Amino acid sequence: MSGRHILGHCHWPMALLGKVVVLCALSLFASGCEAVAPPFPEGFVRIPSKLNAWENQGEGFRLVIVSNDDRAQGFLEWEAQGIYGRIVEAGRKGDLWTLSLGDGGMNGVELNAVTRGSSIEVRYTPLAWAERGGGGKPEEVRIIANRLKDAKGLQLVAARYTTQEEDRSMSLRLQYLSVRRRSQLRVFDEVLRRGKSPYQRAAFVRAQQEAASIELHRSLSGQSQRPAVSLEYEEIQYPVFISERFVSVATQHYLFEGGAHGAASTSFDVIDRRTGRRLGIGDVFAGKSWKTDLSPILKAELLRQRSFQDAQRKATLAAGGSGDEADAAGSARGPIDLRTLGFFEPDIAPSENVFLCRSGIGFEYDRYQIAPWYMGEFVLVLPWRELKPYLSSMLLSADLFE
Repeated sequence: MSGRHILGHCHWPMALLGKVVVLCALSLFASGCEAVAPPFPEGFVRIPSKLNAWENQGEGFRLVIVSNDDRAQGFLEWEAQGIYGRIVEAGRKGDLWTLSLGDGGMNGVELNAVTRGSSIEVRYTPLAWAERGGGGKPEEVRIIANRLKDAKGLQLVAARYTTQEEDRSMSLRLQYLSVRRRSQLRVFDEVLRRGKSPYQRAAFVRAQQEAASIELHRSLSGQSQRPAVSLEYEEIQYPVFISERFVSVATQHYLFEGGAHGAASTSFDVIDRRTGRRLGIGDVFAGKSWKTDLSPILKAELLRQRSFQDAQRKATLAAGGSGDEADAAGSARGPIDLRTLGFFEPDIAPSENVFLCRSGIGFEYDRYQIAPWYMGEFVLVLPWRELKPYLSSMLLSADLFE
């Protein structure tokens, strides 16, 4: 073969190699801006998830929904209507959403929403219409909200894992909040997962729960009729508030190892996107009297929430249902001992498990913390106007109340 023939064949690959080098350089540059999602550990099945968020500043409305194949989570706040709460159910048929709020006193609040391109129309029939002296048929309230630009760049990664042996099974469901921009990955991983990526966290949780399952199986080995061991664990993260400066994230934990019900709890983290820090309670409140002074305000808000349950019962009775008698909180006069409503103590102290939202600051109480299991978790949001005297200088300068 002549030297010219050899060089002719070498010239074409070199030109192609040059293009490849350029493409690789562009790819590396892009990867510095956005993170490429690696796979979950072997055995996990990814769950497609989508994050949507809308706002209407004029009515103090924000709605965050995380939806996947069979569930939805999120948070709604609507200052003009005096309602807020975590979304515990979100059915969807095409562009129509049916949203149900939960958490303690606002259980039963329902809304309908229709997506229209980048906006959403929300429809709500106030449950407390009778409390305001209105007669006849309650009127439906409607509002248009636009997509929240600050949610761009956030993403959810979720997966499930199951294993089955003869007398031992394990089921995991994991969902983690992350960001597309590589420059912010470290912050979210450090705050939400103790320095682990969602995929490293998934491997850690699997090893942790596998060890727990084996230990539980071993502890029952001495029984003559050893029951099958079935372990279920869930770790579900989703944002409840998103702004250019702050992101408030809920992490729900659920563990079931048998018995009447599993152990459930929710923790909140507030990430300062500007400083890359997690806000502690000292970054939120200042002074020594905030806990004492906020206690009666929280109690009043808890009772206001309970009035929604009262209105729900009245609406059920008006429709010919079998609602229970009205709750005392809706019409009581004078000081109220919360124990008469089923709570453990006569008053309520501020929780240190808090989060920021558009309306104010949310205080979360897990099951068994202030009331029996069947009453569920409670989220109480106090408005900024009542919190200003107790806020840190950092929050006072953050323009959250404008």
